[in-house]
Amino acid sequence: VGVSINEEVMLRGWMFTLGCRGILAMALDWFEDSSDAATFSIIASIILQSSLFSFLHLHSPGSSYVSLLNLFLGGIAASINVMVAGGSLWLGIGWHFGWNIFMGHMLGRSTSGIPMSCACTDVIPRPKSPHKKCVVNYHGGTFGPEQGVLAPLAYVIGIILVICVCGFDEMIVWRDGLVSSLTDSP
Repeated sequence: VGVSINEEVMLRGWMFTLGCRGILAMALDWFEDSSDAATFSIIASIILQSSLFSFLHLHSPGSSYVSLLNLFLGGIAASINVMVAGGSLWLGIGWHFGWNIFMGHMLGRSTSGIPMSCACTDVIPRPKSPHKKCVVNYHGGTFGPEQGVLAPLAYVIGIILVICVCGFDEMIVWRDGLVSSLTDSP
C-alpha cells in the first residue's frame, strides 16, 4: 500500500495536478481559447510526470527501455484515473495497489524489479530451456510484468475500461474545472 500511496500522491496528486495549474497559468497567455490552454497543460503535465515515473524505476533490478516505456504508459493511465475521478487519487491508488498485489502476491511476479517473497501461486513457469527468452518477453523477467510485451495491452485495456465506466465527460469536466480554478479566482 505504501508504494502505491507514495507514488500516486507525489506524482499524480502533487506533480500532475499542480503541474497542470502551473503550466495552464503560463499557457493562458499562449492560447486564445482557455480550453486549448488547459488541454495543452494537461498533456504537458502528463508527459512530465510520466517521464519522472519511468525515471524513478531506472535503476530497479532488470530495468530496460521496454520497462521504462511501459511505465511511461502506466503514468498516462494513472493521470487519466485522476481526471475521471474528478481529481481524487483513490482510483489511481486502487489501480496501482491492485496491480502490485495481483502481479506480485497473487501471480508471484516481481513488480518494477522488486521480487515478491510471498505469493499465493506462481502461475508463470520459469523454464530452463532455449525458449526461455520467449517466455521472459511475456512475463517481463526479473523486472516483472511492466517489462513484458503484454503490459501496454493491459494499460490500454485499463484506460478504455476506466473511461467507459467513468465516462469521457468526466475528463472534460476536470479540464473545465482546472480552467475555472485559475480564471475565476480574484
